Amino acid sequence: MPSYRLSILGQEVAFRANVDETRILEAKKVVVDRYNKINTIGTRLTNEKLLILVALGLADDFLQLSQKLQKTEETIKQLLDKIDREIR
Repeated sequence: MPSYRLSILGQEVAFRANVDETRILEAKKVVVDRYNKINTIGTRLTNEKLLILVALGLADDFLQLSQKLQKTEETIKQLLDKIDREIR
């Protein structure tokens, strides 16, 4: 498993992950972009609080996409069932 060492927003982090380096760099960009977007609002929050807001925003995105995926899978299943009934 490859190991990575990144500097993100002044924080050093080392970890191992079974993913391509491109994906790691894309994830880093998402975090930094989201952080910068929140940080430009003019708030005077600490880095830790800003990072918590980033994490909450990303978690919300994940939950919304998970729900959307579940609904899409249910729709596909219903359509396949309907096709199966029509074929018979």
